[in-house]
Order: sequence, then C-alpha cells, then structure tokens
Amino acid sequence: MQLDKLFSNFGLASSAAELVTLILVLLVLSTLFWLLVGRFRLHNFLINMYISLAILQVIPKDVMAFSKNSSILVFLISVVLLTLLNKYLFDIHQSGSGLALWQVFVMSFFEVVLLLSIVISFLPAKEVTLYISKNSLSYFIDPLWRLVWMIAPLAFLVFVRKREK
Repeated sequence: MQLDKLFSNFGLASSAAELVTLILVLLVLSTLFWLLVGRFRLHNFLINMYISLAILQVIPKDVMAFSKNSSILVFLISVVLLTLLNKYLFDIHQSGSGLALWQVFVMSFFEVVLLLSIVISFLPAKEVTLYISKNSLSYFIDPLWRLVWMIAPLAFLVFVRKREK
C-alpha cells in the first residue's frame, strides 16, 4: 500500500507520507542500532563518533585522496576501531545501571540520525537523492539540522542527568 495515497485519502499532503516513512525507517534503524551497540555502550559510541569526526577534520586532503569515498571509510573505520578498543584506550565509566528503556531508545535515535547526517554529508547529493527525496535529505545535510543533530544527543544526556538528581 502506498502511503501517499493513504494520506491523500485522509486529506493530508503526500509530503506527510514521506516524512512518516522517514521517521519509521529511522525508528527501525534506531532499534537495530541499540541492539547492535548495546545499552551500556551508547555513551561510548557517541564519544567515539565525535572523536572520529574530529580526527577526520584534521587529516590533510591530499592524504584522503586515495578513494572517492575515503572520508566515509576513514570515519566508519575509526568509529568501529575506537568502539572495539574503547575498553583499552579510555577509562570511561557510567555510574548506575545505565539508561531506562525509553532513554536508550531516544539516545539510539539521536545517535543514528547523527551517524546518518555525518555519512550523508560526505556523499554527493546526486547519489543520495537516488534513495531519499530532496526534502528528506535537507534534514540531514542542512547546516542548521546538522548542528541540531550534533547537539541533540549531548543535550538529551544533560536533560536525563538533571532529571535523575
């Protein structure tokens, strides 16, 4: 069944169907991400994404010219390596039993959107628009939205910690 026809039957715009589909896909990806990374390593994965992005920003462009998508490869490899070696590299401990289930889900949602925003920003827009629409793409690559996705996980962690106290 096509969502745009269903939405038009209810008198809603077809762009609403596109937005709902995008949110549903992100929710499924968030659940899979949470199950893959684990409840207690979400904080560490977030830190590793920030570290990998910072490393990528300082690597000279001529070093990164070995492949068309070298930025994505270096970013993803560094995130995976940092996550796997996290126990040996960093001494990060969270007190308590971790986040509640709803907090884990929201945190994984923010991390998935941030990860997609970073990866999509390295790809040419023409390639990405083969898979998602230009409207949906703007939620990932627009500078204001990229800033929101960079800050949202941290703001959520601050919000969660204040509520616990």
